[in-house]
Amino acid sequence: MTGVQATFWIWTCAWGMMLLTAGCFTHDPNAPRQEIHSTWEDGDPKVVFGFRGDTVFERLEYHDSGQLKSRGGWWNDARSGVWNSYYESGMPWSQVSYDAGVENGTYHTYHPNGEPAIEGAYLRGERTGTWRFYSPEGVLLDTREGKELAQ
Repeated sequence: MTGVQATFWIWTCAWGMMLLTAGCFTHDPNAPRQEIHSTWEDGDPKVVFGFRGDTVFERLEYHDSGQLKSRGGWWNDARSGVWNSYYESGMPWSQVSYDAGVENGTYHTYHPNGEPAIEGAYLRGERTGTWRFYSPEGVLLDTREGKELAQ
């Protein structure tokens, strides 16, 4: 290999590496990212928003211990989709469906031991269907129609 050929290969490899490296560092503006909205006094996150592009798609809230408190979809400054909330222990506390900030769909709450507490459903903010209430041991205590509960 002549000196000219070696120089050519060195420059070709260098340009290839630069192009490859540049491709690795380009930023995708639609890649999900998180931003801390508020913090606890010790600086730990309290409320965090997840973004895709310029749109908030998820809201996370944390207990002051750092344990996740709630997580759900966020659209036009309102709850959207399924929201999960947790006791400070990390056990589930509730799972509620929302549409534009209004309960719409399934509704579940849980006792601290993980057993169901309340099961029901909402239709555009109104309780609907049969609601079930359970003891901490998982025993069904009562059933009521959603219309009865609204009174």
